[in-house]
Amino acid sequence: MLTRHVLTSSQSRECDVKAVERLGIPSIVLMENAALSVVEVLEKHVGVERGQTVVVACGRGNNGGDGLAIARHLHSMGVNVSIYLMAHFSDLKGDAAINCVAASRIGIPIVEVADESKLREFEGALKGAQLVVDALLGTGITGEVRGTIAKAVDAINSYGGQVVAVDVPSGINSDTGEICGVCIRADVTVTLGAIKRGLLLFPGAEYVGDLFLGYIGVPKELFESFEPSVQVTTEELVWKCYKPRALNTHKGDYGRVLIVGGSVGMTGAVMMCAVAALRGGAGLVTVALPKSLNNSFEAAVLEAMSLPLPETEKMSISLDAVDIVLERANVVDVLAIGPGISRVPETQEFVRRLVRSSNRTIVLDADGIMAFAGKMDELKERSCELVLTPHPGEMAALTGKTVTEVQQDRIGISQAVAEELNAVVVLKGAHTVIASPDGNVYINLTGNPGMASGGTGDVLTGLIASLIAQGNKPFEAASCGVFLHGLAGDMASWDKGEASLIAGDLIEYLPKAITQPDMWMPICLRPLSARVWFVSRGRRNE
Repeated sequence: MLTRHVLTSSQSRECDVKAVERLGIPSIVLMENAALSVVEVLEKHVGVERGQTVVVACGRGNNGGDGLAIARHLHSMGVNVSIYLMAHFSDLKGDAAINCVAASRIGIPIVEVADESKLREFEGALKGAQLVVDALLGTGITGEVRGTIAKAVDAINSYGGQVVAVDVPSGINSDTGEICGVCIRADVTVTLGAIKRGLLLFPGAEYVGDLFLGYIGVPKELFESFEPSVQVTTEELVWKCYKPRALNTHKGDYGRVLIVGGSVGMTGAVMMCAVAALRGGAGLVTVALPKSLNNSFEAAVLEAMSLPLPETEKMSISLDAVDIVLERANVVDVLAIGPGISRVPETQEFVRRLVRSSNRTIVLDADGIMAFAGKMDELKERSCELVLTPHPGEMAALTGKTVTEVQQDRIGISQAVAEELNAVVVLKGAHTVIASPDGNVYINLTGNPGMASGGTGDVLTGLIASLIAQGNKPFEAASCGVFLHGLAGDMASWDKGEASLIAGDLIEYLPKAITQPDMWMPICLRPLSARVWFVSRGRRNE
């Protein structure tokens, strides 16, 4: 089985070095295995056949060496392959040079495109190709792509046919997902050895296309040796969090959730949060909300209890409600604070006092998080376990950073806030990041753009709270909740489409996601063979 860990470029290189120096695996063998993995994807997924015309664009480094080895295997299959080397032959070293000599000796045409004078010939070759293999740049690039390579990238992007990238699309920073000036827009990427972070982080993730993970011969134990670890979420989290129920059981065995929120105009937030908590398996759910909203809530949600609270003139929760909520908190397992709670100053102070005073685990969301904007140090004064579920704007407000800064370092900022606050952080968005206080991270691959709709965050809050109430640790509960939330969204989109998706659809499909989490396998982390895994489906960024 291949690894589900996600590595930085330096970690990946360290694994390669250990495989060569400690285990005695020749580096040329790693390159050959890499080539075979890419060729398998070309055969089984892309459909490359004898007689087709393929152009392989190579750089001077090991990524180019992979491309040269790929070309040799395609040639042996009867593919009409040609190599365009964006360097001089003399620039190649080590294994790349060995593969260049081998490719030349078996008769593969190799054209040096060391300067712009040869670019026109390269562009002409692209026009007659059924497929282009991008082996220009590897994982080491951080600065802007310039010169002949940049023009070659532009030419490939203008080509119009299928493009398969080796390890990473050339031009992506493989650690951050940033675009280094220009970047290959791939239809398929075969990353090698372990998944690279930048392939799952945006904007780079939009350039990856269908993502595959290929075996290169490095034992997965090396990839999994890094602490803290970054992994992708899988259905295994669901099996861990949802254990079979005993026959002799009652509602108290499955936890009590207290949801605190709601205000005039936003009662639906606590309603959806409550139903999601119930669908997630919680035995008892109570919603504490402004008293004037109580009747409408009770009429809409039959299975949850309610706790009417003193309210402000603006029909939000009053500061006088702190002691009432704390008394009820004594008989529950977890509090979910924030859905629809409003930014009324008195209500925001209510949230801060409640969080500081509670000894029950809290899931803090939405305007509950905004109560601590510019006051993050106050979150350190609490005595309870905490799960924060901010979107990038809320994370920016909490930390004093800009949204751009948050998005440029989603993993690093999530890890830093989780450590500083001794809390679990769920940074929402495409490929949600879940970070634990000890630095371990899950990156979630379920979900789709149709979930960019009001109320979906409230559903997630209720689901995470439900999983905590059932006895799961906050980090596992948050990671499982995010996975199921996205999977329910995927299942709903298959029937309803993305444009029509609403938050209530996620609740509707949540039972199916919980009972059939392996439905994720057809779209993510599906073994193509013992050598290659299909990691995730992508969309080409035009």
